Amino acid sequence: VNPNAALDPGLIYDLGMDDYVSFLCSLNYTAKQIHILTRNATSCPKLSSAPGDLNYPSFSVVFKPRSLVRVTKRTVTNVGGAPCVYEMAVENPENVNITVEPTTLAFEKQNDKATYTVKSESKIAADNKSKGGQAFGQILWKCVKGGTQVVR
Repeated sequence: VNPNAALDPGLIYDLGMDDYVSFLCSLNYTAKQIHILTRNATSCPKLSSAPGDLNYPSFSVVFKPRSLVRVTKRTVTNVGGAPCVYEMAVENPENVNITVEPTTLAFEKQNDKATYTVKSESKIAADNKSKGGQAFGQILWKCVKGGTQVVR
């Protein structure tokens, strides 16, 4: 454990109340249930989202028959020094190919935001009767120009 690294994370996955409300809506919470949690009257957005759309640093992807590709987006905020250029490295989970676009994120100043897309593609055919199970991988963003942060 390196608590000092938490003082200078480089990038954060910022969330607001609307993000959490959309997440709860994607889990089919009712307006009454959301009101109990938020203490605010609210309604679900007309455009539905999926639970995996929450702007969170971890990803959970479930492949279903005839749905072997999942695409998610994340937005990061630069809270480290600037300017800084981050390069991406990925460690693919077993039987899954991960593609990240763009592969570099450039920040000119603190609090700049950048969005990247993660495409997860199952290597197991839809007609395969295998249960698949769980697999784990990681995406790393390393500041290669302007800092030393590594965001996992």
